[in-house]
Formats: sequence, structure tokens, C-alpha cells
Amino acid sequence: MKPVGIKDAVLQPERARRPTYLLSGLMKCGHCGASYMLINKARYGCSAARNKGTAICTNRTTIRRDAVEERVLAGLRERLLHPALLDTFVEEYRTAWNAAQASRARAERELAQVEKKIAGFLSAIEDGMYHPLMKERMSVFEDRKRSLTTQLAEAQEPAVLRMHPSLGDLYRQN
Repeated sequence: MKPVGIKDAVLQPERARRPTYLLSGLMKCGHCGASYMLINKARYGCSAARNKGTAICTNRTTIRRDAVEERVLAGLRERLLHPALLDTFVEEYRTAWNAAQASRARAERELAQVEKKIAGFLSAIEDGMYHPLMKERMSVFEDRKRSLTTQLAEAQEPAVLRMHPSLGDLYRQN
């Protein structure tokens, strides 16, 4: 006998202990709290009532699998497409985009400051004000300039934020 998830000596972890149906293992009996399981291919029922008898649970009610799946999906669809959620989605997207913009702008400002300090050091050296500590400090500024330049080069140039007028419809459709 082969372990679950292995077929023809090839490991298939995507097949190991995966539920076959959408709500498998997620429903509970309202009377006793036991799992609702498929009692045949088309109906869910209380596992305690089926397997342990009426001493544990008297709930013999069953529900068609397709009916309960449709109810759950309809409820999710209705709640996820609520206008307040769409507004929240748009606002969260805008907030995330603005945060990315702020991070890039902060790096650009810091790079400008570092370049200004380097130029100040070079100007001081040209005017004859040289001190051995300036070399160490200049090295720190050059390293930071390289780091910021690399960071800005790797970050994509942000596109202009344009919210499509029918973004809510697109969200509903997807």
C-alpha cells in the first residue's frame, strides 16, 4: 500500500489529503457540533448521528451538496460585492500606492542630501581645508550614495495613479 500523495513512485503532495468538495470538513452539526460529512455523493449529514446513533445526536437532517455550496457562494458573492467593500478596496489600493511613492521620494531626498554633503566636502578640500577624518566621513557618504542609487535603480519608476472609472464593475466581474 502506497502512502497518500504518492502515485507510481512519484511524490504528488498536491493530491495528499486534499478535500474533494468545496465545503468538505468545514461544516458542523448545529445540534452536537460534530462534522457534517458526505453521506452519499450528493448529500451532507451529521457524522455523529450516522455513525454513533441517536444517543449522541438526533439530527438526521441532510442537505444536498450543490444546494449548500450555492448558498455559501451566493452569500460570499453578495458580501464581497458590497459597495462599502469596493470603496475600502479602492482606498487600500490608493494607500499602498501612496506608501510606495513616499518611500521612493524619501530615498530621492536622502540621495540629494548625501550628494550635497559630498559636494561640500569636495569644496572644502579644494579650499585647502583637509583633515584626515574627512576621508573616513567621505567614504561613509560615498557608500550611502551607492546604496541609495542602487535602491532607486532597482525600484521601478512609479506610474501615474489612474483609477479606472469602472473599477467596481471590474472587481465584481472578477
